[in-house]
Amino acid sequence: MRQRAVVVKTEGKIAEIEVSRASMCDGCQKNGGCEHHCELSGLIAGSGKTMKTTAQNKIGAEPGDTVEVETDSTKVLGYAALVFMMPIFVCAVFYFIADAVFTAEVPALIAAAAGFVLAFAGIYLFDRSRKKSLPDIAVVEIVRRAGQPEADE
Repeated sequence: MRQRAVVVKTEGKIAEIEVSRASMCDGCQKNGGCEHHCELSGLIAGSGKTMKTTAQNKIGAEPGDTVEVETDSTKVLGYAALVFMMPIFVCAVFYFIADAVFTAEVPALIAAAAGFVLAFAGIYLFDRSRKKSLPDIAVVEIVRRAGQPEADE
């Protein structure tokens, strides 16, 4: 998966980058199909907002440079599955185990809620451990150096 970003600062081979979040209507707006700002897309997808993250900077991009960043699509899909599917899976497992042990619905529902919370605690701990390793995102191309005039694309 490739995306355009702006380098905010660098520290050795790591760059802090700012990426515009893509909205659900990106294709529509690019093709001129949307004449009015869609409030729903702004509320749901955070249209027009940016986020900062870190990326490997092996090609020497400098602050202010516009760059192309890339990450492996399988990792993106894996993280999405972890965040969205794991809590549901853990919730279901806790529910069925508690239902089998207590044969009552209230303890099973309490166990399911506890499993849901514990799943997010596990995701948080996984995220913290990943921050100690190299970022999954890498700067792969410098599109425009800082200070250069923007060329027509």
